[in-house]
Amino acid sequence: MKRIFLTIAIAVGLISCGNNSQQANKPTSQQVDCHDHDHDHNHDHDHSAHEHQHSATCNHDHDHDHHNHDHSDHSHQAAVHSHDHGDDAITFSVEQQNKIDFEVVETVSEPLYQIIRTSAQIIPSQEGEKILTATTSGIVSFENKDIVPGLDVKSGQTLFSIDNDNMADGSLAVRRQEIEAEYNKAKSEYERKQSLAEDKIISESELLDAETEYLKAKKQYENMLQNYPEGKTLHRASITGSIKDILVPNNSYVEAGQPIMTLAQNGKLYLRADLQQKYYPILKDIKTANIKTPDGTVYSLNDLSGRLISYGKSTDVSNPLIPITFEIKNNGSIIPGSFVEIFITAESDKMGIMLPNTAIVEEMGIYCVFVQTCVDSFEKRLITKGVTDGYNTQILAGLKAGEKVVSKGAINVKLAQGSAALDPHAGHVH
Repeated sequence: MKRIFLTIAIAVGLISCGNNSQQANKPTSQQVDCHDHDHDHNHDHDHSAHEHQHSATCNHDHDHDHHNHDHSDHSHQAAVHSHDHGDDAITFSVEQQNKIDFEVVETVSEPLYQIIRTSAQIIPSQEGEKILTATTSGIVSFENKDIVPGLDVKSGQTLFSIDNDNMADGSLAVRRQEIEAEYNKAKSEYERKQSLAEDKIISESELLDAETEYLKAKKQYENMLQNYPEGKTLHRASITGSIKDILVPNNSYVEAGQPIMTLAQNGKLYLRADLQQKYYPILKDIKTANIKTPDGTVYSLNDLSGRLISYGKSTDVSNPLIPITFEIKNNGSIIPGSFVEIFITAESDKMGIMLPNTAIVEEMGIYCVFVQTCVDSFEKRLITKGVTDGYNTQILAGLKAGEKVVSKGAINVKLAQGSAALDPHAGHVH
């Protein structure tokens, strides 16, 4: 019985010693956040308390060599507390963000638009273009050497003259003499009838007829003096704008009615595009349009005070496309006759995510964005693009609503990714 008691006592002592050792080695749970912090993990384990004092009555050999608690290799994974934000995380500090134009937007699910992307031509509006034609046959002469395409002109400014004084037929000199003679004759007749009317020799109606003829002849004569001096016809700008085209060489012969010059008033312009017939059902739902000029600048229809004028309701054999026309105000950077890229948007019942184009980065034909996972940590995310309206692009796959994406400065985050890949010590480890 005594031997059984001693065996039980030894077993209890060994179990107690093991429990104390486990309590000493149990690590403390620590929370990892996304901020820099230092941890002083000096684990000095005093094991003097684990010395087993045994009564002399327990007369047995109790070898504690196998209870050697060597803590020199005691590695605490949580205590080291090394977090890299993940193997693929990109560190871009707040200090770096503050040095550039940096912005993060939260993705939302919003109504999408049907977008038609095509090319369009800028053309002058109907009231914004005037053609000056020759009113008589003769030799055209420009007013000065600065009369060239692109020259700004003011309404009433003399641009060219036509000299036909030496023409065999329709000479202005002869015509001027005729008009002057008719004027002098009408004037004399009117003055004579004024005297007769005072003596009651003629009726009042005869005097009025003479006055009418006189005033008509006077108007023609004054017009001749103003517009046909010395046998020349003067042609003036009918609008304030610029010279678009010069259709004849200087000092060349022209016929009456021949176009000489085209003036353009570029304050108001038309934007015309031709669409495929498959888009016809959605044209009635058009809301707006964005325009991308050859230099890469994008303007909305609102930026240019624009509006939809009309779209074609039918096609023909020679041109099966559907024309659509917008009216815009020229802001000084749009050239009539040039071609632009246009993004026509129409209403849709679909929902999805739209991102600014500046958030999307291309890498060898693959598109990605950078999702913010922490204030200074970002994750590269591959996406599938949809259509664009010139400002924003639909995201078909790769993102979900509520995620934060770099919308400005994405290229800088990409460069930070490249520098981290080159530097083995650039990981966010502390």
